Amino acid sequence: MTSNMFAGIRKYNGQPLLAEELFKRQNEIKSVLEPISGFHAYYLIKTGDGAISMMVCDNRAGAEESNRVESTWLKDKLPTFATRAPEITTGEVRFHLNLQPALVSV
Repeated sequence: MTSNMFAGIRKYNGQPLLAEELFKRQNEIKSVLEPISGFHAYYLIKTGDGAISMMVCDNRAGAEESNRVESTWLKDKLPTFATRAPEITTGEVRFHLNLQPALVSV
């Protein structure tokens, strides 16, 4: 039997420099997100006017906790970017595709 995974997704609009600032602080972000129960993966996507972050966890509680932790971290560490609330979505991951790179022998 497979267990379900859940994702917490945050979309930040009107903040074109946010993705670069988060990228610069990825080690700090890693240190606050990895301890979250059920942590599986974190993604940061740079958009035209902001960023989208997504954390995948083994359970809904972890995905919801990731939204709270990221919000608190942003307010504490990058308050100029915390002035606009992101669009937040939490939901069940129904399926995912993971292509493995081909191994090439020379």
